[in-house]
Amino acid sequence: MSAAAESATPPTPPTLNSNEGGAVLPFARRTRRSATNTRGGQPMETPPPGRPSGPGHQNPEREAVQRQLAEQMELAFVAAGRTLSDDETAAVYQRTLDLVQHMLTGATAQNIINEEQREDLAALVAGMREAPRYI
Repeated sequence: MSAAAESATPPTPPTLNSNEGGAVLPFARRTRRSATNTRGGQPMETPPPGRPSGPGHQNPEREAVQRQLAEQMELAFVAAGRTLSDDETAAVYQRTLDLVQHMLTGATAQNIINEEQREDLAALVAGMREAPRYI
């Protein structure tokens, strides 16, 4: 391979959760908030492994909450001229949530949030991840 061909090939970026130069971003410490829910709502639960998720596979109350969340996510995308029913938009949405999950892992590694807080936030992200299935 010539030197010109080698320089035309972009380097492969490090993958998430790898040790290939993908350092955790050091976010400035902020005042920690209580992990307890002060508004009286119930935390969202993720389905156990091996159990199907999505419409028709959950208890009716959870499914109603998922539908409401999906509607809110869809309204936000519609306001931006997009829709989660579009495969490309849904794929970008899922990738963005992957990055949020990665950020939560990094925040835990930097002691910005503790493991329990990360798990609570990860459960919310998991609920958001289901939104395109309800649109």
